[in-house]
Amino acid sequence: MEGIIKFQKKYGGAVYPAEHKIDVEIAYNKYDIFKTIYSYYMYIGVLMFFLVIFQIFKKNKILDFSVKACIAIVILLFTLHTGGLIARWIASGNAPWSNAYESMIYVGWATMLFGLLFGRKSSMTIAATAFLTAFILMVAHWNWMDPEIANLQPVLNSYWLMIHVSIIVASYGPFALGMILGLVALILMILTTKKNCGAVANDI
Repeated sequence: MEGIIKFQKKYGGAVYPAEHKIDVEIAYNKYDIFKTIYSYYMYIGVLMFFLVIFQIFKKNKILDFSVKACIAIVILLFTLHTGGLIARWIASGNAPWSNAYESMIYVGWATMLFGLLFGRKSSMTIAATAFLTAFILMVAHWNWMDPEIANLQPVLNSYWLMIHVSIIVASYGPFALGMILGLVALILMILTTKKNCGAVANDI
């Protein structure tokens, strides 16, 4: 192995990656963060959805604490999600939305970001967003998606990757979020009664 490394540095030094990039990529592949967190997004999203539904019908301190704990876990998962994107960016040397796999994990990140921003006053929004983010990350890990960190395609070798592509791809997040929140709002409307109309209105 040492001989191969010396050979690569001698004859391919111009393109040999920096040591910190190698370390980051090894850690990235070891922990496989996106494949790990999508199941947790799913579990916490479903759990939080039912907790919020119960909270509408019956207010108590245990439910309130449980919902807040779920929100804290979602924020932790989002932080890990962000760290995974940064690690992939460092390892590849370009913005992590340059192929189908990267686009999916980036859309999932953007979806969760907008969900947290819009859900400051609505726990249901955060629950629905966590579930949707889990589904997006699950699709990213289907067998026809290639998670390999590869060379940037020449057509994307432009500063527009940072500006145009990032904004266009991120826009899918709030679009999907609007769809899922519309479905949640319809479900809540079905469950609305005279006794809980105030609580349901606050969650919508």
